[in-house]
Formats: sequence, C-alpha cells, structure tokens
Amino acid sequence: MPNTSAGADPTIGIVGLGRLGSALETACQANGTRVVLTASRRGGWAVEAVPDVLVDASAPEAHTEVLDYCATQRVPLIACVSNLTDTQGKALDELAEVVPVVRATNLSFAHYLQVRITEFTAALTTGRFGATTTVRERHPLGKAHRPSATALALADTWAGASGRAVADIADERAGLPVSEHEMTHTWDGEALHVRHHVGSWTVPARGALAAAHWARAAPPGLATMRTVYDDLTARTTT
Repeated sequence: MPNTSAGADPTIGIVGLGRLGSALETACQANGTRVVLTASRRGGWAVEAVPDVLVDASAPEAHTEVLDYCATQRVPLIACVSNLTDTQGKALDELAEVVPVVRATNLSFAHYLQVRITEFTAALTTGRFGATTTVRERHPLGKAHRPSATALALADTWAGASGRAVADIADERAGLPVSEHEMTHTWDGEALHVRHHVGSWTVPARGALAAAHWARAAPPGLATMRTVYDDLTARTTT
C-alpha cells in the first residue's frame, strides 16, 4: 500500500487532448488540480513544471516519448492507451522498475465492481450450477479496435477465476458515447446479466484522478486499476 501522507493534490501532466484527455483537463479545472504539462499531436509539449503524475491518454505512436519522459524525470505514469503492442507492454514493465506505473485498461469504479462480481460468480457457478458465459461490448462508431480491451480483460478475468473460457465475445459499433460492457451467464431457462454503462467521459476522468492520487505515493512497480481500487476501498473500511 502506498504512503498516504502526500498532502495536497498532485500536479498533473496530460498527454493526449482527445476525449479522455480533454475530460481530465476539465475535471482538474473543476476541482482545482493544477495541470502543469499538456502534450498533443497538434500542439506539441507545453511544460510549466514537471508534474507529480503523468496521464497518457494519447495513442500508441506517442508511447516511446511518454516513457522516455517519465524515466528521465522519474514521474509516475497512468497508462490509459489500451491498444499497445506486446513490445510496448514490455516497455511499460521496464519503466515500472523505476517509477510507479498504473496500466489502466478501464478507469471507472463501476467496472471494478463488475470485475469483482465476475470473480464472485465464477466461484459459485461450478459443477451442476455451471453456466454458459458470454461478453458483449458496445462502443460508438469510430472505436479504434474491436473487441475492446475491456471486453478482452473481462473474458480473461472469467477464464482465470472459473477455469472456463467465455463462449463468445460480441462487439457492436453503434449508439451514443461512451460504452457498455455486459457479462451474461445462462442456465436452462434463466440468465443473469451484469451490465456496466458509461455515458460521460467525466467518469474515466475521475478514475484517472483517483489513480494519480494513488500513484503519487506508490513505490515503483506495475499496477492495474484493480490494485488502485482494492487499496482505496480498503482504506474506507478500516
């Protein structure tokens, strides 16, 4: 568990000013968190000071530059770019040897609860109570890749917890922002649906801020949002 004596809000750097990066910048302005670095493809890097934590909401093409900056300045990283190559994933592992790195496939708290529910369900649906399990995800038109990283992570969570692969992963490109992810467990004559819907980019922006607070005081190492929320929820119950 990281040291929680850091005091004031961390200063933030934001790489990528698309939908998530812009929402994070707005969230920081709303709660008085200082953004001391921004970087975008069009505007380049604008650095007022070295941030306490850097949030990468850009694209795989910027990955090397982001990791070089964090390694040189010893800045914790919240890595929100989901469609990284295996080589880029290994580079994150190497960075985590010197600074805290949170690999954030999905930033929202309710998704964390969906993962915990998936694990709980897997523990109970064995033997005669075994279910057929599927994953469905929906994003608006223009989503860069399919299935989404979150859908694949949910399938991996189910397989790891139950020892059984999901029967299908369905992806849909339609509707309004931001996303839906649904786990369906089916038995003879009944089904259980656990659906998580996000309707605003403010939601993942809040998650990125929570991760930044956590990472600021964390030791070097690779973590996930599961680690972050496990720790933060444990603090509220002790």
